[in-house]
Amino acid sequence: MIFAVFLPLIAAFFVFTAAFLKKRTFAWEVGTAAVAVAFFKIVSMAFKNFFHGRVYSVFLFPFLSLGDFRYDWRLHLETTEIFLVVFIVFSALMSLLFVRNFLPVGRMNRFVVFLMSLLFSLMICIGAKNMFQFFAGWDMAVMTAYLLLMLFHEKQAVRQSGINFLIWHTLTDVPLFCAFYMLVEKTGTFLVPPFIDQWFAGFEGFQAAMFTLLLLLGVSAKLFLFGTNIMITQTAGISAPALAFIAPAALGGLGIYVLYICFPLIENVPAVKTIFTAWGILTAVGGLMMAAAQTNIKILLCLLLMGQFGFTLTVFGIIGRDAAFCAYIALITPMTGLILCAGTVIKAVQGEEDTLRMGGLKGYLPFSFWLIALFSVCCAGFPQIGNSGVVLDMFAVLKERFPTVGIAGLTFYLFWLSFVFARLLFNVFLAESKLSPSVKSKIGQPGKMEALPLIILLLLSFFQNKVFEMSVLPNLSSALPVGMVSFLLIGACGFPVGLLFFNGMEKKSVHWPVYEKIYRCCLKGFYLTDFYQAVFVRPFMALSEFCWRFAGAELLTEKLPNAMKKMAEKLQLAHSGKTFDLLAWSLAGLFLLIFSLLPLLAGR
Repeated sequence: MIFAVFLPLIAAFFVFTAAFLKKRTFAWEVGTAAVAVAFFKIVSMAFKNFFHGRVYSVFLFPFLSLGDFRYDWRLHLETTEIFLVVFIVFSALMSLLFVRNFLPVGRMNRFVVFLMSLLFSLMICIGAKNMFQFFAGWDMAVMTAYLLLMLFHEKQAVRQSGINFLIWHTLTDVPLFCAFYMLVEKTGTFLVPPFIDQWFAGFEGFQAAMFTLLLLLGVSAKLFLFGTNIMITQTAGISAPALAFIAPAALGGLGIYVLYICFPLIENVPAVKTIFTAWGILTAVGGLMMAAAQTNIKILLCLLLMGQFGFTLTVFGIIGRDAAFCAYIALITPMTGLILCAGTVIKAVQGEEDTLRMGGLKGYLPFSFWLIALFSVCCAGFPQIGNSGVVLDMFAVLKERFPTVGIAGLTFYLFWLSFVFARLLFNVFLAESKLSPSVKSKIGQPGKMEALPLIILLLLSFFQNKVFEMSVLPNLSSALPVGMVSFLLIGACGFPVGLLFFNGMEKKSVHWPVYEKIYRCCLKGFYLTDFYQAVFVRPFMALSEFCWRFAGAELLTEKLPNAMKKMAEKLQLAHSGKTFDLLAWSLAGLFLLIFSLLPLLAGR
């Protein structure tokens, strides 16, 4: 296990050293070989875990001893952790295979170094034995993700979006830190919840609701709302492989993992499930409706990803954490493929990202057309493929609890999701072409190295239900009536209905008053965008604006570090055995230090 986890870091160090010494290095070959070896090693670990129940736990080195308890750096991988690591390493391998002919040669070294470092940080985070290690791994992952996004830093839009990305993630550590401090006070230890002894009691009543709200506030601000013009407001220039790996696979996986490991502490409280369900429905509806009015293909997919995260939250509240984990994997696999497919389209049309300026690409890019169509079908829950197993399980639960409203709502969600994908397909591939003759003459099919990861992701998306049945979940659809399949088919009808609708609008040039009203409503995200702006954006961005304004001031460069130093000295003197207060203040000081350095970093 140590070899598999540290191999990407060794590869990153080798490529960085060779580039620093100005020695010739085959960065892509070294990185791909390292990730491939790590992937096959972790897959072999997964087989041993599945057939022999083996758990991997390796002590790295001691970190802190307080009282009778010792906190150490450890890698601990059980079934779920191994499954998530396999998926993340697989996504990194697909990104490397895809990027070979995608990035300029001059940027390949940095891409490989940053991707390897991000992969190592993610595995350290997932294998954490205590919350301090988890936070350290997540923050290292955020820093390396920021560097990966900054490959095209010379563009002002990319620079600004990367700065927002970094500041936003650091600020939203605050509610997560408060939630985990509640965990410390409740359990008496700072361990990750799955490894807590069974006798520790979970949260109850108001405490459970508050713990849930803090978790959702931190995680959703990081993951579910990046479609609301916060972190990736301007995606022009950001490489598609970096975006595909950072958004869904890397940071998305960590966010779902946070909810997964904390859910057992609060799952027996009805109010908690209600909060998860309501929050998930709002996020899913907001993301889907804003995607229906978006024309930038990258932002549109990010909004759809936000809606998919909302669906996963809803599964948390209605079914439970195992089904939610599988819903996340089932949705993220085709979404990663869609973002990479969007990269092939953008590259083919010389960097154009507005779908309304494309059109007529089916004849030039038939391979990309069918891939996007099939990935879209996998996202919409078509019977026996994609995420249909989880959706069928959701239908079964809704039939028992909310037989009318629940089934109708889920069916409409699937229909609207298919309708949005149909709009994307029509604008890019089937509408009248708006491209200039010079751009058309340069359109070419994706290369073999770009096509290979897309085909692999498509096959995995088609048959992932079987993977779930053989790994972390039982057969989701074994006891379901055949009639449930009809609701999936009704949802899938959004594809042909959407294609016919937009084709009719283009040919007849008819203005549909009802559609225009719905479109204007979608632009506002059913007015959920205003709600998210008031709750998340304005408070946090006011703090970031303060830091930006006083980046070079004495307040942040001298007074704040000196005040933190004096506060730390006083805390050491006044400690007197209060273990968790000392640990909490230490983490708070670490956060303030990172926060104070952000504007200085952003100003460079």
